[in-house]
Amino acid sequence: MRKSRVRDYSEAALVAVILSLFVRTFLFEAYRIPTPSMERSLMVGDHILVDKFALAPRLDFEGGLLPIRDVRRGDVVIFKFENEAEKDFVKRVVGLPGDEVKVQDKALWVNGKKLVEPYARHDDPETLRERDFLAAVTVPPGHYFVMGDNRDNSADSRELGFVPRSRIRGRALFVYWSVDSAEGGDTEAGRGFMSALSRTRWDRTFLAVR
Repeated sequence: MRKSRVRDYSEAALVAVILSLFVRTFLFEAYRIPTPSMERSLMVGDHILVDKFALAPRLDFEGGLLPIRDVRRGDVVIFKFENEAEKDFVKRVVGLPGDEVKVQDKALWVNGKKLVEPYARHDDPETLRERDFLAAVTVPPGHYFVMGDNRDNSADSRELGFVPRSRIRGRALFVYWSVDSAEGGDTEAGRGFMSALSRTRWDRTFLAVR
């Protein structure tokens, strides 16, 4: 009886681990925002849920690999730059394959039209040539041009180049928890449950990423 019970518990634990790995690999994954490059859309300390399923390749009836939906302009995506493969980035897609993108005096232009971007943030009154101007470039096939919403404080396609479709891991859905870590620590740093609770930004809970 005892062996049977141990075996039941072991099998249940194994199934739980397998399901957890499946969900994390193919469906959803949680990320924590570590930098202010997407403020105010995403704040440092936001914990977000990422949809990996919709953008993943699927078998179609003709035997090809197609996602349920394609990457769209305005999507906030999680990805890796080719030259920064050791870490994840969270940015907004502003240029699709074939688009002509340029930055003129902080303003973003796509295909000859100045984009209206209510999410974009510019805090630095100074204009810097290497940051606030970009000569027109055409996004190559299978690649995307991404920028942080906090335009004066973001490492993005302006300096790191285009993002290959194969390196986009998913789309940010919503903030499931947000904690103010300005006091010098996050929950992972051992500040304790009550401290984390007192620093929780409740108004950002379940906030959709737009």
